[in-house]
Amino acid sequence: MKKRVFCTAAALCMVVSLAACGSDSSKEQNEATEEVVIDTEEALDNDTLEDDAEAEEETEETEDASVDEAEETEEEANTEEDADDTESAENTAEAGYDLADYPADFVNFDDMCFYVNGKKYTLGQVTLQDMIDDGVPFDENDIANAGNNLNKNYQSEGFKIDLADYWAAQVYTFNDTDDNQVTSECYVNEIYLPINRDKTQNVLSFDFPLGLTLEDLEAKAGEPDDTYHYDGDNGYYSDRYTYTHESEKYMHGSSYTFEFQNGVLSYVTIEYIP
Repeated sequence: MKKRVFCTAAALCMVVSLAACGSDSSKEQNEATEEVVIDTEEALDNDTLEDDAEAEEETEETEDASVDEAEETEEEANTEEDADDTESAENTAEAGYDLADYPADFVNFDDMCFYVNGKKYTLGQVTLQDMIDDGVPFDENDIANAGNNLNKNYQSEGFKIDLADYWAAQVYTFNDTDDNQVTSECYVNEIYLPINRDKTQNVLSFDFPLGLTLEDLEAKAGEPDDTYHYDGDNGYYSDRYTYTHESEKYMHGSSYTFEFQNGVLSYVTIEYIP
């Protein structure tokens, strides 16, 4: 019995010893496992943080690039808009004029004048030769006829003043004497200007803006002596306002004529008859 007990006790001791060893080994393994887990988690955390940092940096770079691109697009759009505005202003004759920059009377029969390169010329006073001598840019073919004869009580053919490519005004001379005269020696009595909205010029000007509206014309010149209105197709319409002054010598008198197409000034004619 003692042997059995001994054997049993020894066995118990061995079991306890083995259990203790197993426990220590498990503990060490658990601690090692925990360290591996901790190290792995720390590594994962570090990788995650690095990935997050890189992702955030990439996001910021993308946002910055988007902002820069948006700013560049906006600047380009503004530049294009400014260019469009500039082109539009250039293609509109005297757009946005200020009435204060012009004389009080747009229609003045005491001084029926126009300006070429800033110099004033008055109908009934200046001769064609005066304008030739001043270097007014006349059409060469027209001015070649300036020495032709002009019969008494006759008006000459037109002489073009070049304003731009394929755009010109015209002046006419008048012989109100009882004898024949050289055309260039007669005074200029009429100027005619078709307004070209697709071109700009700085050669010819008047005591009124070429962007003149009907409302401003009436405000500065009063009611016209004669009006004509025409309604055409596809919404087209025109208005002609004529201001007249009686002649002391002829049945046909002096006049200012303004013609508008769809409310836009298109033709100007000023004629002096003594």
